[in-house]
Amino acid sequence: MMAIRPYKTLSLLVVLSGWWALLPREAQAQSAPPAARHATVFDLTGAVGPTLNYASAAAWRLWGLDTGGRFEVGAGLRASYFFNDGYDLDRQTGPGDPTINVPTPRLYSLNAAFHLRARVAGPVRLGFNLDAAGLSFGPERSIPAAPGQVRPTRGNLLLGGSRDRGSLNSEFYLAVALAQGVGLRAGWSHIVTGYESDASTYRRFRNLAALGVSYSLR
Repeated sequence: MMAIRPYKTLSLLVVLSGWWALLPREAQAQSAPPAARHATVFDLTGAVGPTLNYASAAAWRLWGLDTGGRFEVGAGLRASYFFNDGYDLDRQTGPGDPTINVPTPRLYSLNAAFHLRARVAGPVRLGFNLDAAGLSFGPERSIPAAPGQVRPTRGNLLLGGSRDRGSLNSEFYLAVALAQGVGLRAGWSHIVTGYESDASTYRRFRNLAALGVSYSLR
């Protein structure tokens, strides 16, 4: 078998490099492998506020809208845990006091959600995600005044503004990609949480600054 000498290999690489440089840019683009147009992303996010804290974990599947993968849209699941020492909620429907205080709320939600993100420059991205529908659960709490016992509103549904039902999470964020698929995020979360009694529903909107970490598979 004829051996391949190193200097011949180097000469061949030089010739091929020169030939590539002489090609029109359009031909180079056609010869280059296409950029990845989809990603699976896992997020961990948390926020601490004066009246409410939360932690969440999410898994997303994103698809590119353009050949370069600059704009992506997708869907996923988000699990959230809301907690604090005490929490005021406003009556949404039914009879009862206009505002109630839920002591030591512990509320868990699992929602299907939508996700949009765009690469701004280099490793920097802007993104937005929004819960659409799901379920909530958690322990009942006793209220000194009417309605007596309240529990997390079981069904979550995005209806828009004050019509939203249950517990939903949304986030607008700025992310920076680091090495090996890891990224850091800082953003602003808009949250609605809901409780209900046998006759009434209660909910409260909150805005919280949030921090998170992501891991991306391509």
